Amino acid sequence: MRTGLGILGTGLLLAATLASAGCGTACSTVGYVSVITVKLEGNVGAVDEVQLCGDQGCSQRLPAEEPAIPIQTVAPGSSAPQYPPRVPQAAFLSSRKDPKTWEFSVSQSGNPTHVTVRALAASSVLAEQQNDLVWTKADGYGRCPGPVTTPPITLRVP
Repeated sequence: MRTGLGILGTGLLLAATLASAGCGTACSTVGYVSVITVKLEGNVGAVDEVQLCGDQGCSQRLPAEEPAIPIQTVAPGSSAPQYPPRVPQAAFLSSRKDPKTWEFSVSQSGNPTHVTVRALAASSVLAEQQNDLVWTKADGYGRCPGPVTTPPITLRVP
């Protein structure tokens, strides 16, 4: 008789576990990078750099592909040379996709709601505007956190 109650108890426990498992949501722990796209219009040939600034600071350009650092022999007692980090630590990292399109990846400090974008020449600001950003969650992620997007910013360069 005890064996029958043990099987029945195990079955009820298993049914309760399966029923409660359906109520939860398993979300991935993968991090997502938010991107702000800036589209230039007008005299884009004069633009050397596009800069994006927010409360956390301004953008820095992603470094170009760097050559491999040669192996150096270090004498005992001396310290090895210090190299700068390969990826800048900035609120936004910028990359030029084509002459009219720049992309800015947002740092881990969160998605800004207000930014200033500037088109820069070697020695002057060609255009500047402030923008409010509205972030929306990308489809397909249900209740889990996932990537978010904001409409592209259009900046007119005179």
